[in-house]
Amino acid sequence: MNSKMNFFLDPKKRVVQKSSIMNYKQEQQGLYLLADKKFINWMDVHTYCHSCLSKLTFDDEFDASYCSGCNEWREEKCSDATCEYCDKRPKRPLDPRR
Repeated sequence: MNSKMNFFLDPKKRVVQKSSIMNYKQEQQGLYLLADKKFINWMDVHTYCHSCLSKLTFDDEFDASYCSGCNEWREEKCSDATCEYCDKRPKRPLDPRR
């Protein structure tokens, strides 16, 4: 992360001090979630666990994402009884595989 950080907490008081947001670089614009001392771009929030905010991992074998910190799947099993992915999926992602 760059050494420059911008916070817009009280924009009415800082109108005179800050230039237009259009003057910032494209990668600096947008909404961010500050969690556990790290900034998460709002467009990437869906790739983090909603409980512990760890980065989600994708399991190719079962075609689903999971949180390794919580040891829980973040995608439900599908309703297809013959699905080759969901049929063999363990209850928890880090459980021993068959």
